[in-house]
Amino acid sequence: MIFTAKLVATLSLLTAALASPIGTCNPNFQGNQLTIYQPLGFDQELEWTPVNAETQGGHLVLKQTDGNTAFAKGEFLVQFTGKPDNTYNIKMTVPTDHSVQLAGWEHGDLAFAPITWDPSDRTQNFAIDCSVCSTTTADMGIDCVISHPSTNLCITGNVDGVALRLSQCDGSSAQRYTIRKA
Repeated sequence: MIFTAKLVATLSLLTAALASPIGTCNPNFQGNQLTIYQPLGFDQELEWTPVNAETQGGHLVLKQTDGNTAFAKGEFLVQFTGKPDNTYNIKMTVPTDHSVQLAGWEHGDLAFAPITWDPSDRTQNFAIDCSVCSTTTADMGIDCVISHPSTNLCITGNVDGVALRLSQCDGSSAQRYTIRKA
């Protein structure tokens, strides 16, 4: 009888753990330069690759890279905004002087825009929710969904050479990224 009760309690805990939603942590990137990618397997990755990012209107595409040459650039600096909604700003590290950062709009576009210091402008704030967060491994955020709270949309893409966009959050693999320190 005691064994059965313990078994039922254990199974209940396991069921609750498995039913927990993805997005259990918010990473601390500790000022590291970062690469954001989707692992493809067979030592291939789809990396976020900036196009004309040093100017207003630059954007991001996914670029398939060999795992041996990926992760060297550390193109991004992802900084916590300090706001209670746990949002981040995504800035370029090179070749810019950090004067532009990623912004999103309701029609789904993502582009680099001049940094705004206006606290009411939420276009440059992104939420990052990951399944695994670490400050001691290269992959600081694993299985991360990057959403745009002011539009309630998620950064989406999983095709080589195609621009990333904001679209309805659906939890698909096209909306899950790994964030690695360079």
